[in-house]
Amino acid sequence: MAEYDVIVIGSGAGGLTAAVALAQAGKKVLVLEQHDRPGGWTHSFTLNGYRFSPGVHYIGDLQEGGGLRGIYDGLGVSGDLIFCELNPDGYDHITIGEKRVDFPKGRENLVDTLKRHFPHESRGIDSYFADMQAMVDGLSRLGDVSSPLNILKAAAGATGALKWIRATGKDLLDAHLSDPVLRGVLSGQAGDHGLPPSQASAFMQAGITSHYLNGGYYPLGGAFTLPRAFIRALKRAGGEIRLKSRVKRILLERKKVLGVELESGEEVRAVVVISNADPEVTFGHLIGRDLLSARLRRKLNSVKYSTSCLSLFFATDMDLRAGGLDSGNYWFYEHSDVDRIYTDGLSDALLHDKTPSGMFLTVTTLKDPSKMHSGHHTCESFAFVGYEGFEKWAHTTYAHRWSHLPRRACRIRHGGHHSGYRRVRQVPAHPGPTGGGQDHPSARGRTDTGGNEARHSCGYIQ
Repeated sequence: MAEYDVIVIGSGAGGLTAAVALAQAGKKVLVLEQHDRPGGWTHSFTLNGYRFSPGVHYIGDLQEGGGLRGIYDGLGVSGDLIFCELNPDGYDHITIGEKRVDFPKGRENLVDTLKRHFPHESRGIDSYFADMQAMVDGLSRLGDVSSPLNILKAAAGATGALKWIRATGKDLLDAHLSDPVLRGVLSGQAGDHGLPPSQASAFMQAGITSHYLNGGYYPLGGAFTLPRAFIRALKRAGGEIRLKSRVKRILLERKKVLGVELESGEEVRAVVVISNADPEVTFGHLIGRDLLSARLRRKLNSVKYSTSCLSLFFATDMDLRAGGLDSGNYWFYEHSDVDRIYTDGLSDALLHDKTPSGMFLTVTTLKDPSKMHSGHHTCESFAFVGYEGFEKWAHTTYAHRWSHLPRRACRIRHGGHHSGYRRVRQVPAHPGPTGGGQDHPSARGRTDTGGNEARHSCGYIQ
């Protein structure tokens, strides 16, 4: 029977990060992944020669001194990663009705852009960004206990941040801004966490905006290069990973972890088991509710799954740059009540609308020209929708669901071939734990030779 110090269930971003850190600390680590490829929502897949990445669309905080860059450097994965910088004049393009606001790289640039669009909100914009920065700085200092002075600074910074401890993102916006369109614009990145601002923490609202202030980056080659880099680091440190290895249950004896049992019947022993799966899978299925304390069962019962989305992966031979698109992300909202759009996104409202009231579009081949295939661009688009609209398919299998689709969706599937688009077959579901948001470093080292926009570059993190 194999024995390890640590077993990690799931090879998503969190699971691989934990595995690499522990292996580098001298632990004997095994990662178990049910899928045929690693990465969770940081994986990529290929259809008809086109590569798509369902979970990674941009990463921030990769500049010199950036937090995520420090993590990549510290884990020793930077040498295996190259990133392309998104359009620095607009890494996010937010459209509210007929109004579009581009988010440029740099805090002052973004503040100035917002003031040009909303001059009557200048004071509110300044106070909003001041509070946002104080919140982010206060939280970042809390973990610095390297000296008594730093502890005192952390306590002082936390005081300003803690006033928002029970506030929502909507509370933060409403406290500083009155223009509904501006509130909508600054809510426009809510798709990065998937909740309406009225249900998300004020710290989530502030953190997402802050995370991308120094620009957005995309991994050269696609999202799969992230787990590839982590697995290389894991193996260099003596760790192991097994694919197609679904865990059936976590083995316990008198509330002590013994290891895991795989669906194959094999038992693998470990002193520590880390699960990168969600709480219901981990506690409800792999452990079992009957083995949980009453308190933990109540806590598990209070946890709700987040929303999901309809994902469209497609290719086109159209000249998208000539059509006005660039490497930035496009967020489209029908009206300024973005909070209501994301509230609807928690239900099946999307399935009853003729067009989505909110959606996301990215052209990955404008972010990374190396992904071009046969001269075609690849695009990825998403609109949020709750699970209940799909419950009736829970026990059906892939490729046998078209007869259950609404007539309109069937027309899309079987309808005429538009001359500008290349048809890609039905995309299967992609199971795996979520990978979380991502970010990447300032582009240095090499410049790509694709036909991408001026100032768009790729480079190693060094």
